[in-house]
Amino acid sequence: MHVSADAFCWSMVRSLVGALLAVGEHRRDARWCAALLNAPRRSSDFAAAPARGLTLVGVDYPPDGELVARNLVTRDLRTPEEIG
Repeated sequence: MHVSADAFCWSMVRSLVGALLAVGEHRRDARWCAALLNAPRRSSDFAAAPARGLTLVGVDYPPDGELVARNLVTRDLRTPEEIG
């Protein structure tokens, strides 16, 4: 699995892999996995994949002149109430 994003939440990649494994192993339906993407909160209906075997290949940052603007956009996506 290759995951690319402009920001990540805590254990996000492990959760993505865990959810996809549940579908791939026929423990969950693909529609269940798709519904997780629109859920307002993280689900505990499956286990996150273990960190063993996952490898960070690289980190891509925007050009220096765009870092502050990108940070503001990323932080503006969720409010503390949504996170809590």
